[in-house]
Amino acid sequence: MAFSLRDVPIKRKLMLVILLTSGFAILLMGSALISYELGTFRRTLTNNIEVLAQIIGSNSTGALAFDDRENANEILRALAAENQITAAAIYDRTGRLFASFPESITPTQLPREPGPDGHQFNQSQLVMVQPIFQEGARLGTIYLRADLGQMYRRLTVYGILLFVVSVCSFLGAMALSAALQRRISVPILELTKVATAVSDRRDYSVRAAKHGTDEIGHLTDSFNHMLARIGESNAALAASEERLRLALEAAEAANKEKDQFLAIVSHELRTPLTPALAAAAMLENDETISLQARKDLSVIRRNIEVEARLIDDLLDITRIVRGKLELRRQVVDARSLLEHAMQNYCLDAAAKKEIRVSMKITAAESHIFVDSSRMTQVFWNLLQNACKFTPAGGSIDVRVYDDYFRLRSPNVISPNGDNDRSCELVVEVADSGMGISPETLPKIFDAFEQGERSRGQGFGGLGLGLAISRAIIELHGGSISAASEGKGKGATFTVRLHCVKPGPTAETDRPVVAAPEAVGRRSMRVLVVEDHHDTAEQFAKLLRRAGHEVVCVGSIKEAQTCALVTRDQSRPRAFDILISDLDLPDGSGLDLMRNLTQRCSIHGIAISGHGMKEDIDGSMQAGFSYHITKPVNWAELKAVIDNISDKISSETSPSLPKLV
Repeated sequence: MAFSLRDVPIKRKLMLVILLTSGFAILLMGSALISYELGTFRRTLTNNIEVLAQIIGSNSTGALAFDDRENANEILRALAAENQITAAAIYDRTGRLFASFPESITPTQLPREPGPDGHQFNQSQLVMVQPIFQEGARLGTIYLRADLGQMYRRLTVYGILLFVVSVCSFLGAMALSAALQRRISVPILELTKVATAVSDRRDYSVRAAKHGTDEIGHLTDSFNHMLARIGESNAALAASEERLRLALEAAEAANKEKDQFLAIVSHELRTPLTPALAAAAMLENDETISLQARKDLSVIRRNIEVEARLIDDLLDITRIVRGKLELRRQVVDARSLLEHAMQNYCLDAAAKKEIRVSMKITAAESHIFVDSSRMTQVFWNLLQNACKFTPAGGSIDVRVYDDYFRLRSPNVISPNGDNDRSCELVVEVADSGMGISPETLPKIFDAFEQGERSRGQGFGGLGLGLAISRAIIELHGGSISAASEGKGKGATFTVRLHCVKPGPTAETDRPVVAAPEAVGRRSMRVLVVEDHHDTAEQFAKLLRRAGHEVVCVGSIKEAQTCALVTRDQSRPRAFDILISDLDLPDGSGLDLMRNLTQRCSIHGIAISGHGMKEDIDGSMQAGFSYHITKPVNWAELKAVIDNISDKISSETSPSLPKLV
């Protein structure tokens, strides 16, 4: 359905969504009502007939005991008042017909034997068979047959009513959707036109007109704000690239100044991306918005994440040059890292260009001792480049195999258990793209070197991905190389890493992921301290949507006052969580956290555009439990809050005795 409606105008899609939703709801409700009525009628009829059978059986014990057929027929004639009863009979203990109703019925119209006890429905009637007991002895059997015509007549009425209501609702929904769809489609179409103008002309000065203060209005504001920031950031990034290049030929003092400058630029660039990313992510998952609008929001979100990735690449180059790129290594299976990178960073992009992607793993052992997040970054860079430089209809082939070489080592992987051969895991990413010229190939891993693969082709990027990948691989003691037969003949990138024996993974090195919904998880009272209005507003919306109580302030003074007043007024509980920016107009969020932890018990989440190790360590030392770098990913923030909620719940729940 979604594919067939791909090219249908959005106003018709909105109308169709409303009509299908309302029609399905009415059909579901009507079906449920008819099903319930049918079940209720059958249960009621069964109970009534069963009671009649018990009454008649109780009254017939004397007639059966004294073989009084006339009395038995007289008892059955009392059923004439029950319209639904079409036939009745009493059988003696031997199963022979003793009495029947009505008088006009013939023995051939009744069963020769009563059959097993109980009841059963057939297409048009209910048959009830009940035993007749006296003082524990069975004297005979009562047989009743009831007509189901009344039930079918009632179901027919319900069906007619359902049809009439469905037609009226369909016509009403069509009229209402025709009147309302313009209020949604017009602003979205205008946003599309502006996005097209920006894409075609790269003119970030255009702005979309706002048509209200609803979600689309907020999206318009965020979109316009994003355009303004992107325009500013383009100039800032161009300047920072040049300054970074000069600062690398400079001394240690110049490097420190450059690091400080990049940290400031990073913070300023990340801050406006946070509300835009939050708004796009929230609206992208809003099923009340049309499918096309959610696809457009997905494009916005992915480009915001790419913008953040570029900022991270700049900071990684700085860490590499200064020798401060730290690794948290653990034994992991390279298969899982490759599959994660392919699923999250390659398959969607390749599918849009109809690129065939395959992965063949023949390695007997694929465990490596690496920093899993950094190695995922390397695989992501290689797969992203392959997708970027491969034309539509091309192919990307990933091969993973092991290569043994002679080397005496105590930690080896060998098929026959000897100790004189070491193993290397080889990962090859080959594409059928535009290839690399011989003169460009030696420079492909240099920082800011994009080569002829992207110049003048509109592929974009800063040319840092391969430089960072080489540095990461070399820090792990491995190697990375590139090969190409020339332009138009594709390229192959090869990564070699030492294999190790499988071992347990380190718990501290696992990334934070969203925990499953905990039973009894309660709502948190959250104090948000953020002077950037758009960021605070988006945080509040997302947190309230998740069921939390939220108070937003814009300074340290307001936060301290709010937190202390809450405690002094003897409210049921003070704030559970503090979410604070570190750069506030009247001081640092670090000072705020230190002050609050001395006066009350509260869990802190630091939000900052600075994400180097010293920044994270400073947050932990000040008392924060977590440090999240802007732009804030809502899934990561939600996972952190859920972890805090579970921790608070476990701290406040009564302890249980241990089982021994």
